[in-house]
Amino acid sequence: MPKNITAIPYLSIIWKAFSLTWKNRYLWWFGFFAMLSNLGGLNYLSGESEKSHPQKQVFFENISHHPHWIAIGMLVLAIIIIAFAILSVISRGALISSINKLHRHNNTDFKTGFQAGKKYFGKIFSIALFSGFFTLAALLILAPPVVFLFLNHNYFLGFIMVVLAFSIFVPLIILISFLRIFGYLYTIIGNLNPWAAIENAYVLFRKNIAASLVMAILFIPINLFFFLLVIFALIPITLVILPLGILLFLFAGTLGAMIAVIFGLAILAVFVVFLRSTLEVFTQAIWIFFFYELAAPPEKEIAAESAAEIKPLPEAGLSTIS
Repeated sequence: MPKNITAIPYLSIIWKAFSLTWKNRYLWWFGFFAMLSNLGGLNYLSGESEKSHPQKQVFFENISHHPHWIAIGMLVLAIIIIAFAILSVISRGALISSINKLHRHNNTDFKTGFQAGKKYFGKIFSIALFSGFFTLAALLILAPPVVFLFLNHNYFLGFIMVVLAFSIFVPLIILISFLRIFGYLYTIIGNLNPWAAIENAYVLFRKNIAASLVMAILFIPINLFFFLLVIFALIPITLVILPLGILLFLFAGTLGAMIAVIFGLAILAVFVVFLRSTLEVFTQAIWIFFFYELAAPPEKEIAAESAAEIKPLPEAGLSTIS
């Protein structure tokens, strides 16, 4: 049955998730690998022509004479991307399984979690593939009419189509996001196959749209807080790097200053990766605790069905939602 917004202890969920994240630091490794799916591709951006960079022109000429190096480079890049994607999927399953076991006061560790992640790889990958395909299909359906109208200089109708496409695409993205979030949890915690997990995720979200959106909105201040931590981290890093950069500039010139800047950026990157990894664990823990609030049967139903000797949730898993 739908849960009342006021009946869900949002702050308690967030605090429990924070406590679990802080006490189980080995989960941060899963958080690190899970965030790899958010890494973007490499882009080469330049506002200047090749003629203004003779060295660049020579570089591309040399590359053109050795096409096999391009093939090797692309192959290596593809292997790295695939490896990152596999590690991300495994770590997502490991993270969900580990947090769920900790929530149920069961023993777990990094090795156990990683084994669980490999076990659920196929299910997690299937749900991720479904959500990606659904998003791509929506773009392929909604984008062409808009592009066609603007290419034909029909800006008025084009603007109307943009508004209509936006009003359709945003709710679809929200739906897909929750299907993925709840689908992951149903397939691991509820031990359902991917399609059954997606079906149950849809029913759970449909019955608890308001509560789910409130939970999602609460991530705005959470993410803002982590962003502010990164900004505040710039202060001590700058206080250390600035005098070091000046000193190195006096002794080694521009090269010394560049070394100081690179060193400072490396420290900042490590700090950002650390925060991003913990945020991944924290976020996943919040969704798991929230999921239990929505999907677990109410106490009245448990009491009414106790005579039937229903198995506890850890052994029986979450029952599917009709």
